[in-house]
Amino acid sequence: MSRAVRNSGQNSLSLMVCLLLLSPIAIALPEALTTGIASAASNCSYESKNAAEWHREVSSFNLSGSSNDEYYAFDEENGDSMDEPFWNMGMGDNIYNSSDLDALRSDFHASFEVKNDSASGLRLNLTTDYRYTFCIVTHSENSSEYLEAPLVDFYLIQEFDWDIYRTDFSMRFWEDRDMLNMIPPQWRIGSWMPYRDVHAYEGERAVDFSVSLDHDETSGALFGLGDEQTQWMYLIVDGWGNMRDTNTPAPHRNFTVDISIMTEERLTLPNFTVSCFCCGLFSLLVAAPVILHSRFQSAGVDSHGTQGVDLMPMLETEATKGAPPPPPT
Repeated sequence: MSRAVRNSGQNSLSLMVCLLLLSPIAIALPEALTTGIASAASNCSYESKNAAEWHREVSSFNLSGSSNDEYYAFDEENGDSMDEPFWNMGMGDNIYNSSDLDALRSDFHASFEVKNDSASGLRLNLTTDYRYTFCIVTHSENSSEYLEAPLVDFYLIQEFDWDIYRTDFSMRFWEDRDMLNMIPPQWRIGSWMPYRDVHAYEGERAVDFSVSLDHDETSGALFGLGDEQTQWMYLIVDGWGNMRDTNTPAPHRNFTVDISIMTEERLTLPNFTVSCFCCGLFSLLVAAPVILHSRFQSAGVDSHGTQGVDLMPMLETEATKGAPPPPPT
């Protein structure tokens, strides 16, 4: 009876460790299996009845003009122009709305014109628990049937990189700007990067991609002092020659673009599940030899602690051997 109880306890411990390791995988498995199905089912179509609202969940921007132009800022929400601060002069930010945005939880669609040698796009507040699918298509001006849509670049960047992107735009007429091509990208100081280093789609007429956040993108003051600020996301339609070596030059003509954003709820595992999985795997590696050794030691021992059954047949000893055969005559 004691042996049965002991084996039952060991089996329960093994079962608990296995469940600890497999539960995060089992929870995330349905989502992983339906990811392709969900993306295909969206088919770049959005729900117009519950579409997101301008300046509430989505805002726009436009970078245009030259470094010699008179720059100004324009508040789209109030329709008032305002003077640009001296530290932002020459950034080329002709139309930009910096109001706070609610988290994007509804579908959205927008169509607008992008001038040659300029950049336009959307400012977004992406959040967790949602998957965002972006579908972007460019068209020739006035939907010309004889002129193919130009090849342009699409980027998804964060607030920090957005500030550097604006600076890069304001420097595009500098005479020595081409010298940057002599410096490897990883050694360039003040270079901007797409979100997660992958969301750069260059030389395309149409593109669709998906993004899911595992945590809200925020930034705080130095050493954690001050309030956290939301890191806005910027979806950029790039129609000029930026500092990236792989970018597409300006198309030398205006074009239009259609942007559709589809949102769908998703299951997000808490961050501590990674720690549970790693710690559980380490615990299993440590506990496995102990469990095997304990089961080996307890095998064949009865309730009184004496050995009942031999694990292996014992070799014969001198006492158990029979009499030797008589010598041959």
